[in-house]
Amino acid sequence: MSKPQWLPLVEQQLKENPKSTTYAFSTLSEEGKPKVRFVIHRGITSNGLLLTTTDTRMAKPQHLAHSATTEVAWWIEPTNVQFRITGPAATIHPSQDLQKAFKTLGVEGQTDEEGSAEWWENKRKELWKGVSGHLRAGFGRPPPGKKLDEVEGSDKWPETIPAESDKPEEQKTIQNAYDHFAIIAIAPEAVEYLELKPVPNRRTQYRRQGDGEWEETKVAP
Repeated sequence: MSKPQWLPLVEQQLKENPKSTTYAFSTLSEEGKPKVRFVIHRGITSNGLLLTTTDTRMAKPQHLAHSATTEVAWWIEPTNVQFRITGPAATIHPSQDLQKAFKTLGVEGQTDEEGSAEWWENKRKELWKGVSGHLRAGFGRPPPGKKLDEVEGSDKWPETIPAESDKPEEQKTIQNAYDHFAIIAIAPEAVEYLELKPVPNRRTQYRRQGDGEWEETKVAP
């Protein structure tokens, strides 16, 4: 299987615009309603899976358990470029059915690293170390969306925590937060690349075929 033609385009845009790491990520609720929010791009695997992270107590994992359908809208403002990426996604976390997740992502049975639970746990630890202490602390706070009058005062919430600690009590706090930290992996099936700087604008669509190869089509913008 050849490398997707769109992948070097994303990688080049990230290289030129390292701060453009936020994209809109849309899922379907249990009622079939679209839900969208902005998330931070956390990496791309060797198989072309896009990675972001989430709290297991938020709605995204629930939505993905109901329907793996997702779409990303990624606007790169400095270069006036937009990527629209469509494909299934799965939550990667020890509490999840990893074999089901691997099947959803198309890596089930693969002998490379992305078909291994151990590889994904190491990736989860790597991403945990890479986020800010403030963000890590958020995973140890009350469940997102819970009414404030039902939880302890915010003055008792941790403001920042390290990735790990030799102090038992601090490590207990860290472990509680880490237990809620999950990866979301997105497996692109269709990618649209829109360039608004050239005149006339350019729009190219890529679609993964049944054999794993990608078909490129240039269309009117």
